[in-house]
Amino acid sequence: MTTATDVPLWFRDAVATCPDRSSLTVDGARVAYRTWGDPGSPGLLLVHGGAAHAGWWDHIAPRYARDRRVVALDLSGHGDSEWRNTYSFRTWADEIAAVARAAGAERDAVLVGHSLGGLAGIEASRRHPDLVGDLMLIDSRLIDAENLDRIRADAAENGIPRASRHYPTIDAAIQRYRLVPDHPSLDYVRAHVARQSVVEDDHGWRWKFDRGFADDLLDLPPMPPSTCRLTVVHGERGVMTAEMARRVSAGLESPARIVELPGAGHHIPLEKPLELMDVIDDALTYRPGPIRSGHPDPDRD
Repeated sequence: MTTATDVPLWFRDAVATCPDRSSLTVDGARVAYRTWGDPGSPGLLLVHGGAAHAGWWDHIAPRYARDRRVVALDLSGHGDSEWRNTYSFRTWADEIAAVARAAGAERDAVLVGHSLGGLAGIEASRRHPDLVGDLMLIDSRLIDAENLDRIRADAAENGIPRASRHYPTIDAAIQRYRLVPDHPSLDYVRAHVARQSVVEDDHGWRWKFDRGFADDLLDLPPMPPSTCRLTVVHGERGVMTAEMARRVSAGLESPARIVELPGAGHHIPLEKPLELMDVIDDALTYRPGPIRSGHPDPDRD
């Protein structure tokens, strides 16, 4: 079990930096978001993965708040945002754009999206190219109609219900917190995220995400526009393969930077946050030149 003395100072300082919390309505649903830094500064847009929430970035966002307007939103159907009857990448992309503009983070914005958030980022780069021309995908597995059907079939076979399961106490819920696919993560990061992943309603404690968020996804995002400046980060043991990384970067006017993090699985923000922040640092202060996997810029101080 992790004790207070096991939690490093950088993490304690980061999560002690409380963000401002706001919301706005996009296409009929309230979308919640967190902000750090000064409005009008160059933007850094952080987009979580499926079944996750904005709290996945609490230990990462403060690092950039001095120079950037940092925004982490809860996509509809997730976190503290409202649920919809149906979901689409198109709507999620519009949520990202609306939040960025409302938060004053649209100038020179860089979008960092994990998993599903990276796919929503691709759609945002196509629908809002004036806002999202600089994109980082973090272990975002490319989804086509065939493997989306397989995901749904697996969910049905494993008996995953649309309705939320309830637990009698918050501790009982947190004890059941699992990453899918599971892979070792930092205990203190996982604990911070888990505690924000549940909410109490009239029936007890439940997860904050709508289990049906992927049921009606039909508008699978194509590749990023050719003008997009792209960084692709994938874990050595993640769900995005090196071949997928090459596919998503094909057709770009400028070569994508592809970084593999050794030993990492899919949930990189919880497994290797310091290594991920090194890659983000490099993306924000990019100088032309090769990147070695896992060591984005060996010459940086």
